[in-house]
Amino acid sequence: MRKYEIFKIKAEYQSFIMGRERLLFDLLAMGPSTNYQEIEYLCDRLNEMELDQLIQRKLGKSFDELDSYHNEYRLTHLIKGEVFIKMGTHCIQVYCQGSRMLDLDLFVALSSSTDRFFAVMNEQEECGWLKPVKYSERMLLEDVVM
Repeated sequence: MRKYEIFKIKAEYQSFIMGRERLLFDLLAMGPSTNYQEIEYLCDRLNEMELDQLIQRKLGKSFDELDSYHNEYRLTHLIKGEVFIKMGTHCIQVYCQGSRMLDLDLFVALSSSTDRFFAVMNEQEECGWLKPVKYSERMLLEDVVM
């Protein structure tokens, strides 16, 4: 079983974190309850209604079964496997059992709303943006000026 913790980085810190993902991983890997003040500072509160619609509309179409109860979702695909999603105030906890295509389906659905989702996979010490940010020349100039 693969476990992810997914955070939505605040827009004003996204460009600062670019290239420093490993430092963010070290902070987030300790767990949301340990570094709550830092997480609250760096990450947006999750919009439960927006994420609910995203899960119901985007992911619901790709799965055979979708059960939900109080910000918890269980999605089942007969061939790919099962995904369990639990939403907190600043973190989405995801448990995937089965094909890695489950992870991809979830990441594509979440990244369709914003490019600021950042996932941490503690067991494998992996992390990354769900939708890698593409730097434009203008963004690079803004970073240099700052």
